[in-house]
Amino acid sequence: MSTTPSEATDYPLFAIEHIQNPNRLWAFPMIGGTIKTLIILPVAVWLLIVGLAANILSIINSLVVLFTGKYWEPAYTVVLGSMRLSTKANCFLLGLTDSYPGFSLDSGEGIELAIAMPAEPSRFFALPWIGLVVRVILLIPMLIVLYVIGILAVLVFWIAWIPVLFAGQYPPALFNIMVYAQRLQLRLSAYTYGLSDRYPKFG
Repeated sequence: MSTTPSEATDYPLFAIEHIQNPNRLWAFPMIGGTIKTLIILPVAVWLLIVGLAANILSIINSLVVLFTGKYWEPAYTVVLGSMRLSTKANCFLLGLTDSYPGFSLDSGEGIELAIAMPAEPSRFFALPWIGLVVRVILLIPMLIVLYVIGILAVLVFWIAWIPVLFAGQYPPALFNIMVYAQRLQLRLSAYTYGLSDRYPKFG
């Protein structure tokens, strides 16, 4: 298992257990992916609702930060919960775990995501529209790297089913590439939502 976040910091910490004895049915071409997509539809609907709530609360939170200098706890709870549920769903669909994501907004099923609520969030980044635009501009290098890593992750996804199906194992090197892509995505999301004002690292 990768290092588990034991304490939340102002930077997203993501850990997932390396899957042991992955279900070969999920790796079966077409069939596994189709079944996964069908059974995760209820979670996807719930995730859409939670994601909408997270976006609305984030808009309100920007005003709270701007005028009080404090991050609004309801926004923190829902945004982090949305990221956790999305992460669990992604890991299930990508074959990094065989555990169904469920509907909980907490960490679980061998997956942990921890981010501390910002103690002193930037008021500049909380300026309506301006803060978000500046964040997005600053994230352009990160988006380019994430795009390249995303292409690599897609290739890995289409390769990994072979050893899973025929050997019952998810090669650690391929698993780590997928986890790295997920970790970068989480760093980008945390920065965009203002859960962290620390610029996402590529390492």
